[in-house]
Amino acid sequence: MKTHHNHRNYSRSKVSVGAVLSPEGKEPFGVEVVDLSMSGVFLHSNTVLPMGTRCQLSILLGHFKHELPIITEGTVVRTDKEGIALRFESVKVESTAPLQQVIVENADDPEQAHLEISSHGGWIFSP
Repeated sequence: MKTHHNHRNYSRSKVSVGAVLSPEGKEPFGVEVVDLSMSGVFLHSNTVLPMGTRCQLSILLGHFKHELPIITEGTVVRTDKEGIALRFESVKVESTAPLQQVIVENADDPEQAHLEISSHGGWIFSP
């Protein structure tokens, strides 16, 4: 049996939620979050952005207006016919806990996802 070594620091969680992507210098547009980790996201989009494009992403989790979106800043690391891969550069402090919760709740292995987050001290990036 062939084993696959995962080079990622964080597991990816399959999700399907709306978001608004705001590329630097361009108009914001709607996207769908397909998978999500503490270090990045893959977005379904028909729009192509060049690698290296800096963006703000607002992930819209709630169905109610009082629920705040998860706000991240990132850089486009890949685009293909399915969408855009964004590597997070920063996450607003108030968005960190909701991001962690969504990832753990949607992970194939929630215990592993929680362990990965805990092993980094809860930080997404090195302080």
